[in-house]
Amino acid sequence: MGCESKPQTDFVQDEDYIKNQVIEFHRALKKAYNGASVDTDSLYNAYFAKESYYVAPWGTSEPIDSTKSRLRNAVTRVKNYDNRLEIMSAKVFGDGGYIFFVLRQEYLIDGKPREEYLPTTFVMQRKGDNWLVAHAQRSTDAETMIQWFPPQAAK
Repeated sequence: MGCESKPQTDFVQDEDYIKNQVIEFHRALKKAYNGASVDTDSLYNAYFAKESYYVAPWGTSEPIDSTKSRLRNAVTRVKNYDNRLEIMSAKVFGDGGYIFFVLRQEYLIDGKPREEYLPTTFVMQRKGDNWLVAHAQRSTDAETMIQWFPPQAAK
């Protein structure tokens, strides 16, 4: 009764804004991996809340600063990077929301090809006029996991 609801059309605009944010983030990430002069820490700072956490497909949870560090170390090892986003859907509830998408990545790392399938969920939070990732979580399939962690031969 004392709560005012936002018109549904505004939520649709916010959902479209969040989708565009994710698209732009991944375009910039592609540039960084392909040798463009992109400050990857600033890139993450522009799209992720400083207190956000990332849950990696292999099950660990890390503060976003650890994710930024891994990216800084990876950009020099990655070549011929490409990505595409599939099955994108977003939902906004006031100053919070989420977006789900599948990230497909192809690249060479240390000269070895990788093809990754990464279903991803970002929990979003409105900060002023902007939306930032408050929490990121990815999963993957067995084929992608084996590329990261090849089975060890039995002794």
